[in-house]
Amino acid sequence: MSDGTDPRDKFKKPLQRPALDLPSRRIESAASPSSSLPVPVKAPASEAPAPSSGLARLFEAIGRALSPKPPAKEPAEPVASGEPAVFTVAVAALTGDADGARGAALLHSLEGKGSLGLKALSRSFALDTLQDPAMIAAALSNTRMVTANEKADLLIWGEVGKDDYRLRFTTAAQGDEDRAGYFGPTTRCELPFDLNEAVSTLLYAATLAAAEAATPAQKGAVRRLLPVAAGGAEALAARPPVQMSMPQQRSVQTVFGHVAAATALAVPPSQADAWFEKALGAYRAAQKRVARTDPAWETGLLHKYIGAVLGARAERSKTPAPLLEDAVKAWRAAAETLTREAMPQEWAGAQTRLGKALYRLDLITGNTELLREALQALQAALQVYSRTETPLKWADIMHDIAQVLEVYGDQLRNPEVLRRAIETCESVLMVLTRDRMPLTWAATQNTLGSALFLLDKHTDGIAHLEGAIAALEAAHGIFAAAGAKGPAQVAARNLGHVRKLAEERRGRQIVDPDWVDGPGPRPRRRR
Repeated sequence: MSDGTDPRDKFKKPLQRPALDLPSRRIESAASPSSSLPVPVKAPASEAPAPSSGLARLFEAIGRALSPKPPAKEPAEPVASGEPAVFTVAVAALTGDADGARGAALLHSLEGKGSLGLKALSRSFALDTLQDPAMIAAALSNTRMVTANEKADLLIWGEVGKDDYRLRFTTAAQGDEDRAGYFGPTTRCELPFDLNEAVSTLLYAATLAAAEAATPAQKGAVRRLLPVAAGGAEALAARPPVQMSMPQQRSVQTVFGHVAAATALAVPPSQADAWFEKALGAYRAAQKRVARTDPAWETGLLHKYIGAVLGARAERSKTPAPLLEDAVKAWRAAAETLTREAMPQEWAGAQTRLGKALYRLDLITGNTELLREALQALQAALQVYSRTETPLKWADIMHDIAQVLEVYGDQLRNPEVLRRAIETCESVLMVLTRDRMPLTWAATQNTLGSALFLLDKHTDGIAHLEGAIAALEAAHGIFAAAGAKGPAQVAARNLGHVRKLAEERRGRQIVDPDWVDGPGPRPRRRR
């Protein structure tokens, strides 16, 4: 889910709604529709353009409105030393660097790189373990606050080990954690002290990829400079020097995977597939360097990165089903190896992404079993994210559940499931506010309106159509006010469908005047 500043995948790949002028799908099941939603089972241990019509077009249009404009198809320019800085990068003092020599060398390796303005800080930060959520939260809070106070776009921080740098990257605001190539707190960049040209180029590419480009100048710099820097780092990741330890080689390949994924999202669509493939190749090479003695979550994180890349690639593919199937496998593997006890946030994130990938795959296959598994995965994530402690994350997952319930209830023609979808939307709207998160609020109103519409469609009633009209009108108003012309047009079209059905249903209940106040048979309904 997404508001004006934090868009989510669901707006890009919506659920299908046959009731809103969408093509219906045959459900390959001999079983009769269930009268109630199956009781949630134990949480598992452990993506595809939808047909272009109805509510699907609405969410696709939201995604287009919230996404950057595709870059022009022009060759990347070379990285120019001395190019005006558009990113301010703060480099913290490194823990364990007593005399500051290693930090000075790190700064020197980035000097003169295109578009970077560097700032050295005297404060240091440390993150000793990834298995302590409180420690991760504290580290992120502290580094984000410092990044914001320094008016920097990115903070590079970390420590000096026995024979390498161990660096992390933080932006002032929380980025899209679901994005392919996202540099979160779990990404540690281990580099040798010998910052030769290849290593420095990888660090520069990682800096560009980790920064959240917000302004036109920053986005333009990433489009021009990142592909060149990524190309310069590719050989290092393909054949890490034997002098590097296995953890260092794995880190270099993982970081290059992030860089390649970020490059795929920045380059013209015709070039994206090649970079996605390079990202997958780097992650899979890193998997081969995970030792049996390493913690299981090392493998789980790589499964997570692979799933994110496959999902992003599926969004841009004309034949997404195979990619989505592979993404589902990767997310299942991530959920199995990222345990709730050791890494609860990462585990819950894997469950959420698994649920989303499953329902997106259902949009293609119409396989109800995928929706059952999607519900189980999303419900499992709520074991970590609660309404009281993490209300926005909770609301995000609950809206995912509402979407799955809606399409599930439509497939089964089950009013009870649709009522569950309506109740879930209403719970989300108690947490979200129209002013703070307008597009997220509007998307939830759309889901609510569609579920109300489907409920009356499958019960041949009119009791909920007025509510559906009100919800869709509210959503349309937000889209129009935000200048999202595509979503507003589709919302208006969907609203027209609901109003048409409401008029038809009311017409059937008009009593023939000839029978009013007169004896005889009960009044007939006009057909």
